[in-house]
Amino acid sequence: MKEKIAVLGIDIQNDFTQPTGALFVNGADADVRRMATFIEEYGSSIDYVALTMDSHQPIHIANQHYWKDKEGYPPALFTVIHAEDVESEKWMPQFNQDRALGYLKALEEKAEVCTIWPAHCIQGSKGWSINEILIKALYSWSINEGKTYDLFYKGTHQATEHYSIFKAAVEFEDSEETKLNKELLSSLEEFDKIIIMGEAADYCVANSLNDILEFSPHLAKRVIVLSDCISWINPENERAIKMYEKAKLQGVRFATSDQFRD
Repeated sequence: MKEKIAVLGIDIQNDFTQPTGALFVNGADADVRRMATFIEEYGSSIDYVALTMDSHQPIHIANQHYWKDKEGYPPALFTVIHAEDVESEKWMPQFNQDRALGYLKALEEKAEVCTIWPAHCIQGSKGWSINEILIKALYSWSINEGKTYDLFYKGTHQATEHYSIFKAAVEFEDSEETKLNKELLSSLEEFDKIIIMGEAADYCVANSLNDILEFSPHLAKRVIVLSDCISWINPENERAIKMYEKAKLQGVRFATSDQFRD
């Protein structure tokens, strides 16, 4: 019986994959070309494609203008904001003030932090769109194979980061969009192989993979991460490195798109 293969493409959007993108991941432009080639070469074997999309509004807790200091200035890009910074009024939230401190404390309990990123993947913007190279490959795949791809959105809530497609960094009881995406997890159950590609390796890819292993650990041996179709913002990101080491121990395989032939 023919194996059923799914592709999970994570945040393959212009802001991450174009050199002019707001949060370009070094090497991601070459990754996309390999992704497209992979889709073209293995299209007849691919049964399902799920694409995730980072989808922010201008007001977002990881954006500069969400915060200001006592003189009214926003934090510099890549500033890390801690709970104690809010308690001391070093940084003050301008939106969702009732959630900010609790959010930061919840992050820190999980050894995570709030990083200020360049505003990226703003819904409806050019940077939010899927990279055209990949879309062209998927367009041909869809026509040739008579199949469709699905889009899954994350990051729409103003008051929490949402790296993993499966759940936000901090879940809110009054917000379904921050909670576990059971629909996508359930759909992956149907496949014998789950191919993961996308950006960035140390944030959205690592966190999505980690959630698969936490909530559906039996899928580990079905997962193959295409190592030449992901790139890192920080190759020394210890938290992500540990996630990948854990994944390997659980049976997740890592291979280049060329090695996939074997």
